Amino acid sequence: MEKLLAVAIGGGIGAALRYGVTLLANQHGGILFPYGTVFVNVVGSFLIGFLMMYFNSHMNLPAAIKLFVVTGILGGFTTFSTFNMELLTFIRANEMALGLLYGGLNVVGAFLFCWLGIVAGALLY
Repeated sequence: MEKLLAVAIGGGIGAALRYGVTLLANQHGGILFPYGTVFVNVVGSFLIGFLMMYFNSHMNLPAAIKLFVVTGILGGFTTFSTFNMELLTFIRANEMALGLLYGGLNVVGAFLFCWLGIVAGALLY
């Protein structure tokens, strides 16, 4: 039950943070191009990679802490379903260049930042 609560509470925090980023991005042009989603996916991927290395070197921490932070907060913060919906919106509007840019930033950017998180975490831990 402790692990389930850790994920649920962390997920609520992560989703609220993502909503805050979306609001902020929409106030600054994020409606024209959903860079708020790119931001949460890229930053979240970096943090997941970085924290993977941290938790691997701190095996004595309770599992509920890792679940709270990674599965909960970062799982709620990043979003794949919104990414797909926004990508399909570009495609349906025949905005192929923006769709390719958006898809590339999310997929390649998130992958690269996850790798950078692993490298940074490995250097520190």
